[in-house]
Amino acid sequence: MLRSIRFCFSFIHVSRRLESTPATSSVAAWPPIAQAEFCVVSRRNDSLGPRARWTLFASLCAVSFGLALGFAALGAWMVLPYSAAGMGLLYGAWRWFERHTGDWERVTVTGDRVLVERESGDARTRREFNRCWTRLEVEDGAPVRASRLALRSEGESIRFGDALPVHELNRIARELRRVLARR
Repeated sequence: MLRSIRFCFSFIHVSRRLESTPATSSVAAWPPIAQAEFCVVSRRNDSLGPRARWTLFASLCAVSFGLALGFAALGAWMVLPYSAAGMGLLYGAWRWFERHTGDWERVTVTGDRVLVERESGDARTRREFNRCWTRLEVEDGAPVRASRLALRSEGESIRFGDALPVHELNRIARELRRVLARR
């Protein structure tokens, strides 16, 4: 008798702070997957939260502007434009990071389909593969980058697990290979 084993790994840091935020950055934003044999959801850790992040940004800007004013008072007024440029670049980086705090990825195996969904910034992609033709490969990472998983089928490839630690990636790879082999 063939038994269907259902489980869902979820690498999401959920706290009371996240539960009170809008649905775009909470677990409720993901559509439900019924009768999934395998489901993995990957999301980056947002340990600071938006309020703490912007407080840190304001603190860094205040220190930078304070030091620039101090140097300007001593006659080195050329520090002010560079300090302003640095704060502008920091603001751009903060905005980019803020835009990507709600990014997530999900791999689901249901019946004869493998579904890969990803939301990054404002873009949401969804790819569906035939389970029999899908293979999982672990792309070895360079010294500065961790390994990643790649699902390949019908000449198409999609990466998964950019936000996962290596030990979790290996565990997911083992489980996903087992589930894909059980066609």
